[in-house]
Amino acid sequence: MKIQFIVTGWHMNQPSLIDGLYELKSTNEDINVFWSCHKEPTEEIKEKFDYEVFLNGGEECGAYDQAINFLNIEKDTICFFMHDDLIIKDWNFIYECINRLNQGFKVVGNCRDYTSEFNPFETYDIGISEEFDGKAFIDYVKPENRHFFDKSRTIVKVRPSFICMLYKDVKSIGGFEPREEALIPPTITDGRVHYRGSKGLGKFGNLFPALVCYKMNKQFGPEKITHLSNRYLDSPFIYELGRGQIDPNNPIT
Repeated sequence: MKIQFIVTGWHMNQPSLIDGLYELKSTNEDINVFWSCHKEPTEEIKEKFDYEVFLNGGEECGAYDQAINFLNIEKDTICFFMHDDLIIKDWNFIYECINRLNQGFKVVGNCRDYTSEFNPFETYDIGISEEFDGKAFIDYVKPENRHFFDKSRTIVKVRPSFICMLYKDVKSIGGFEPREEALIPPTITDGRVHYRGSKGLGKFGNLFPALVCYKMNKQFGPEKITHLSNRYLDSPFIYELGRGQIDPNNPIT
């Protein structure tokens, strides 16, 4: 059984994650760790891990997709897609996720995210670039994946901070979104990081994961999606920082 960790490289400052991943890959020949970086990594990351610096586009979904296109992953490999600002409380999450997959689940998230209605034909007046002005959400999807999107539906969501899937199931939904033309870095104005027509990163930072979750729901069914916790951001195994910060409304336990 092979295990592939793909970590979004941005914060690169959580010792529990870095040290644990380094120990895992150093002591297990069947575990590989790859940092998909959207900025130049620290010297520690360069020394300890395989990595690549990609165009800073698509946020974590872009980083994950760039990584799987770069790597040669076998179909039965268990993949862990992770933010690098996770606090790891218990590495037994690996065994728990494998157990869930063996039970027949297709997607394992860390914490409960909000179920919501998603309409792929809704539009943004101001897109991520001028090419996407007035375009519908489905227009951000890779052409080969547009067939998944047929109607508005209620979707069970998994936060992109942590996703565990078999690689063959990742491939069955066509990987992550958006399409290459939408891999546009955010803009910095007076120290404020944002996308066109928005005050911050939430606009497309929420859209791209929603597109991926829509495909998961359509391909596997919502009953095949599970979470390690019903809490938001927190589980017995992992706490998900938000942009590198603890959420005061959802503290770590």
